[in-house]
Order: sequence, then structure tokens, then C-alpha cells
Amino acid sequence: LATLAGHRSRHRTDLASRAASQAISQKLQGVMDAVLRCEGDRAACANPMANVTLGRAGRAARLAGATDAMIQDAIALAHCGEDSWTVTVADEAVQPTLRARVPHDQQASLNAAALAAWETGTVVVAFDPAVLASTPPANAAVVNLLKLGAGPDFDVAGFEDTVGLAAIALAATGQPGLLGLGGIGNWLVTQGLAYDSEAGRRASADLYQGARRATAGIPLTGGIAVFDDAELALRLGGVSPNATPWPGPVTVAETADGHLTRVLSAPALAALAQFSIDLDRARQHLLGAMSLADAPAINTQTLKARGFTDHEITAIESALPFAADLHQAFAEVEVGFLKDVLGISETDLAHPDFQILTHAGFSEDEIELAQAHILGGNSLIDATFLTPDQQAVFATAETLGAQPYFAMLARLDLDIPAIADLELEWDTTPLEAIAYMTEAQGSGVAGLKLHRLPPPALTELDLPSQSETMAERPARPIETPGPERIVERIVERDRSRRKLPDRRKGYIQKAAVGGHKVYIHTGEYDDGELGEIFIDMHKEGAAFRSLMNNFAIGISIGLQYGVPLEEFVDAFVFTRFEPAGPVTGNDSVKSATSILDYIFRELGISYLGRDELANADPGELNADGLGHGKPDEEPEMQPASHFISKGFARGAAPDNLVFLPTAAARSGRAGSTEAEVCAACGDVALVRKGQTLICETCGVRAPLAEALES
Repeated sequence: LATLAGHRSRHRTDLASRAASQAISQKLQGVMDAVLRCEGDRAACANPMANVTLGRAGRAARLAGATDAMIQDAIALAHCGEDSWTVTVADEAVQPTLRARVPHDQQASLNAAALAAWETGTVVVAFDPAVLASTPPANAAVVNLLKLGAGPDFDVAGFEDTVGLAAIALAATGQPGLLGLGGIGNWLVTQGLAYDSEAGRRASADLYQGARRATAGIPLTGGIAVFDDAELALRLGGVSPNATPWPGPVTVAETADGHLTRVLSAPALAALAQFSIDLDRARQHLLGAMSLADAPAINTQTLKARGFTDHEITAIESALPFAADLHQAFAEVEVGFLKDVLGISETDLAHPDFQILTHAGFSEDEIELAQAHILGGNSLIDATFLTPDQQAVFATAETLGAQPYFAMLARLDLDIPAIADLELEWDTTPLEAIAYMTEAQGSGVAGLKLHRLPPPALTELDLPSQSETMAERPARPIETPGPERIVERIVERDRSRRKLPDRRKGYIQKAAVGGHKVYIHTGEYDDGELGEIFIDMHKEGAAFRSLMNNFAIGISIGLQYGVPLEEFVDAFVFTRFEPAGPVTGNDSVKSATSILDYIFRELGISYLGRDELANADPGELNADGLGHGKPDEEPEMQPASHFISKGFARGAAPDNLVFLPTAAARSGRAGSTEAEVCAACGDVALVRKGQTLICETCGVRAPLAEALES
């Protein structure tokens, strides 16, 4: 136990010395304390989002320089009962690999060894004393079983000759060497035997016994063994002498143009042929349709509905043969499209967990369903066209787990004790490591080495923000109330549409912009506020007319939902596109940069009093600033009925009619009094003729004295 503790301490020292070991150690101890001191549900105590103290400790450790993976490890250790992250500074160098003997009757020793193996990845736990005496030989050779035939065509004589030749080559070096058989899991599949079966274990044991017979009489120092050698496995195309189950029916091959694409592996093809399975059906199940056309949930139609164009869809389908999943295929979409069309920000794109499909609104179930159709399932254990026995043959290392691997190693007759080597995911917990260690001890293997994969480069632990981790705030001093203040309160109301009256006022303005006729028809509320517009154009083509009509509908709906007309005016004036140029038919707007510029200039002038939007006729430009002086003639009088609709008023002046001043009233002409308003029609058009006032609009006569009294 002391040796294991010292080994772990040296590993921690080496790990933390690269980034302020003492400060990091203290902060990580605080992370563990936050978990250990928490009362209640253990899972919630180990969750930084549920345990406020843990969230605050995690943020402090991150600020001190600890990586999120180190914080995750500290939480996992505390969750399984460890209570210390103390780093002991030692002068000894960290050992590459420590071999520790664990008796079968000491669970505490087993747990300690499992934690040391989980944390460092450099501990071999020996259940057989022979493991402690063995040393890794300097040389190794591997015989690739896949090169000797598949199924009944396996060349037994060639296998024995090849093994004997490899043993002679190792003996010639004069140094201890290991001789391994590469691809036991693949070979069993080609034979139609399940890895996790008595027949499979017996066939494998017979194969290793045949190798021992082939090496009899050869002075081989070392012997036949099961081991890991990454370099040899790479040279053999991924075939390893570790006797693990096969990786699966799908592999990656390089195309003529240098791309990597997914194809069926040679063992899978041999097994399918031996079982007389339809190859096209198996390829469809494993590799998918490689097309978005008829896929469920995510297909050409649903993508176009979310804004994807044919260009993006073609790029995605071109990447499907080389993609491991749908997310990788959709990564081929151009960044400009993501920003401009889908509205994705730079911050979202930079996030390590960002996925285009998720942002587009597809759920995880929809993505999984579509991926199974488009890219296949990468496994045949769920294929309905296989029998249960055939499905067992195609079981992979991922689906089988560790127990069949331990059982296989315990069955093999080897010259050197077999040490199981398990590669764990980076986020495997210490409790899972202890479970693997206990399972290996009971299976009969000679030893076990656990090592976790390194965490992803962008590993990020969910930690609450500073505002969420603030515990108790200090009480504020009681303030003496000051003078009473009036505070404005803003009350938000639900948006509701304000309907226009069925009979409404408005006007029609005809004009031409750059020679193109345009009619503006407005509709108003009773208070005179604009509520709708219609835009009609002629000889512009059906598409352009429809576009302008629907644009007017959109503006009208916005006005009725309370969008101020000022917002539309500010947004659309000075927009530039054809047709543009001089404006004829409008007394205020004489030129416009586009149809929309003209329309919203007119509305701004008429309804908002935005006279600055008017532009005078260039022929009337007054550059000296002196004005035009007093007119020689008085302006012509305009009756009020000239400005309202006779049909709308139905011949009667409405209550909200504003009597406009006439030219005579403005000039102060003698005899013009308030009596000049006609009581019959409401027009300021009474003209005095002798002792009678006559309305020039409706012709009503009234005696002068009676009119003055009124």
C-alpha cells in the first residue's frame, strides 16, 4: 500500500509541477472537500451545478491553473471516498510502469491498486506471482493470421511454417523476444465463431498450442505471448497480438485521390460470404444509403425548409462517404452561409459543443434516426436478417465488454503470463476501475493494466457562473429613508392587433418614379393614424408586383400591431435599387433612389410631418437663402370639402372635420369674420353680397344681421 501511495504521489508531483503544483493541489483539495462535506444525495453532491460550494471550488481551481479534466478527476476521487489530494515532493523520478502484487483476500489492496492504475495508467496489477518475475523482452514478432486464409481455406501448414520462421528470426537475435498471433478476434469472425463462446475460446487455444508445437526445438528466449505493440500493429494494418475481440465490420480505406472512406472490412466480407448473407443488404445496413433524399427527419425537404440551398446540400452529400457521423458531414457547410442565412454568431461557432444540426432545430432522436439511414449502424448485432448465433459472431469489443476478454486470456496456454490491457474512456470513474479490477481478479487472468485515454483538447466542465455561486451576501446597513420619489413603472402588455374600422379614410397618390407608375393607397383609423397601405404598380411583371403587394401587407400588419411608422420610414428611406430617378405626380417628392424610398418619403411627409424628406424641384432651388418674398397675388381659396372624401362623409361634415383657414382669413380681408363659416356644409365660403351672405359651395343664403348674431 505504501509503494502504491508513493507511486501515485510521484505521478501527481510530475503532473502538477508543470503548472504551479502547490496552488493547484490546494484548489483541487478544496474541490474534493466540497464533495466530501456535502450532505444528501451523493450524485447531486458531485454535480457542480447542484452543489454550489463545489461550483465555487471548481471555478477557483480553474483560475489557479487546473485543467477541467483535473477538476473532474478530483470530483470523481471524492465521490468514491478518497479524501486527499496531497502532493508529496519526492526526489525519485516517476517510474514508467509499476508492477504491484495484490493477494486475492485483500479487497483494500485491490481498491488501492485500481485507483493507482486509474489515475496514472502506469500500474500493472499482478494476480499471479509470475508476472512480477517477467520482464518485457527487447524484440517482438507477430504473425498476421488474416494473411493465411479465411474460414475452411485457412492454411494450417503455412501457419506452422510462418510461426517457425518467426521464432528462428527472434532466436537469431540472441535476445529475449515475444512471438504473438495478430488478429485472433478477426480470425474467429472469418471462421464463423463467436468470440464470447466456448467454441471460440477452444479454437483460439488450439491455435496457440499449434504455435507452440511449431516452435518446439527452437532456442527461443521469451516465447509465445499476448502483448500490445502499437508500432507492429500499425505496420500490420491495425492487427494487434493482444487477443482482443475484433473492432467491427466497418473499416477506413484510402481512395485513389487520398480521401478516407468507410468500407466493409475483409473479415466481415469473409464471414458474410460464409453465412451466405446478401452483401448489398448488409452494406445498406452498415454503410447506409449515403444520400439525404429519402432519409427520415433530416432530408432534402426538411433542410430546404430551414434555409439550406442546393449548394449546401450537395456539399453535405459529397462528404457523406468520408464522414464518421452526420455532424462531420454537415461541418462541410461554409461559414458564410451559417452566419448570413442561419444567423449563427462567432461565439456559437467557436463553442466546442456547437453542432449545426442541433442549432437548426433537429432533436437528438431525429439525428440518430437519420444517421442510421444515411450512414448505417456500424454493427450487425442488431441486423434482423441474421440469426441470434450469427449476430453473436459479429459482436465487437465495444458491445462485449471486458469479461469475454478476460475469459479468453485465461484460456490460452502461453509461455509468458497474459496481462490484460484495458483502454478506458477518459471520463471513466474510479468505481468503474475498481469493478474492472475485481472482475479481472475473479476471471483467472495473470494481471491487468488499466490506462485511460487522454481527455479531449477542448474538454469543458459545466461550472456555474460567479453570480450563481454567490452564497450569502453580507447584510446591508439600514438606510434612513430619504425624500419620497416618484418612480416610473413600465408595464409590459401582450401584443394585440388593432383592427381598422370597416369604413375608413385614406387617400390615393399616383406618381411615377423613373417613368414607372406607382399608386399608394392608404387606410386610416378614426384618429387619422395610418393603419394600412396598398402598393400597385403596372407593367412591372407579375413577380415584382406580387412582391410589392406582399411587402405592403407586411407593413400593414406591423402598423396594426403597434410598430411606429417612424421605424419603417427610417428603415426604408434612401434605399437604392431600380427603378429610381425623378418623381412626377407628387407635389413634395421630386426624386427618389428607389420605389421604397419614394413610398416612405411620401408617408413620412403626409403622416409624420417629416418635411425634411421632401425634395423641391431642381428648377426651384433657392441657393441665396433670401426666400421668394411676398406673393403678388393672394392664394386661391380652397374649400374644406376639397380635402375630404364626399363618399366617406356621405355629404355631411364629420365630427372630426378640421376647418382649414382660407386665404381670405389669413390675409385679414375686411368683412371676414367667424360668421364666414357656412352652417350648412361647414365650408369657409360665405361671401357678402349686400345684406346677404351666400355660400359659394352649397349656395345657402343667410341675412347678414342673422349671421352676425349667430
